[in-house]
Amino acid sequence: MNITDILDNLSNSTGSSIKFDILKLLKFPVGIIIFGNILFGILLLLRVRILADTLSTQDNRVVKTIVVINILVGIVGGIIALLFMLIG
Repeated sequence: MNITDILDNLSNSTGSSIKFDILKLLKFPVGIIIFGNILFGILLLLRVRILADTLSTQDNRVVKTIVVINILVGIVGGIIALLFMLIG
């Protein structure tokens, strides 16, 4: 018996009146993790900007660019992941 059989048995149980779908139950924690990842990216952006303004080096522009790319990829990836979760 593999994991897909167990998930199918949980979601297709007809013996009880309460329907339990494990995949719908897992959408909420995954959504929280994706939201936390986006929030972490925003906090990282703020932290690097403060650090770059405090210390003046020649690599400030490179670090700021890398962090902006990171936050954009995180936000776009998070939105795509949330859309896939809502569709599925």
